[in-house]
Amino acid sequence: MLCWAAQAAADKPDNLNKGNFYRLSGNLISENKLVLTYYINECCYIYKRSLTFELLEPQAVISGVAFPSALKHKDEFFGEVEVYRGQVNLVLDLDLSQGEQQLNSLSLKAVHQGCSDEGICFLPEENTLNFSFFPGLN
Repeated sequence: MLCWAAQAAADKPDNLNKGNFYRLSGNLISENKLVLTYYINECCYIYKRSLTFELLEPQAVISGVAFPSALKHKDEFFGEVEVYRGQVNLVLDLDLSQGEQQLNSLSLKAVHQGCSDEGICFLPEENTLNFSFFPGLN
């Protein structure tokens, strides 16, 4: 049996990006559920529609994403949009049965885009999270 309790953080040197405004971490809570947590500086927000996720192993797919309720925001560039502020947790359902071999690790590409309340908007930011499975632990 493999252990699915694993944790990862984005591959930035200090796990922060865009001037320390956004931080991303992830936790496998079962062999088929991944919780991603965005920590968003109080002066900033992330566009809900900008959040995209891709598993980098061909034998694994994301079968669903549970997005929490977002805040309505009137954006000077995009009009009425939904955004996240503070901390947001997203749950990704994984299907790891696409391959014949058992996975020992998993890599996820996560993309987000956000702005500051001062009107400074950032280009889309890409992060890669890596997870390891530990065989023999329950």
